[in-house]
Amino acid sequence: MELNEYQQKAMTTCMASCDNFAYMMLNLVGELGEFASKVAKQIRKGNLDIDSNELRVTAKGMEELPADFLPELRKEAGDMIWQLSGLIHVMGWDFEDPAAENLEKLAARKEAGTIDGDGDGIIR
Repeated sequence: MELNEYQQKAMTTCMASCDNFAYMMLNLVGELGEFASKVAKQIRKGNLDIDSNELRVTAKGMEELPADFLPELRKEAGDMIWQLSGLIHVMGWDFEDPAAENLEKLAARKEAGTIDGDGDGIIR
């Protein structure tokens, strides 16, 4: 599925009261928070650990991690995509445009050797 197609289909489920910048932006932050909170709670319980920037199931977590944990995270990821799509929609943009522009920016930063720094000011 193409990003613009997703955006068009996703916005058919958007209520009129939600089709605005404030809702989309604030709820995107909320969805990101829900995702992070689910991970944080499992870290607190000793079921997950972040090691070398990887999320790992601990030995304890093999038995204690809820069976629906990863499916629930995946649902939250879907909610984040919906909200981002909605935010882009209320800005009047097609989803694929900022995505393509981001890839162009990253390619220019990589070429300039600034992929790990502040390369947004690169003249293309």
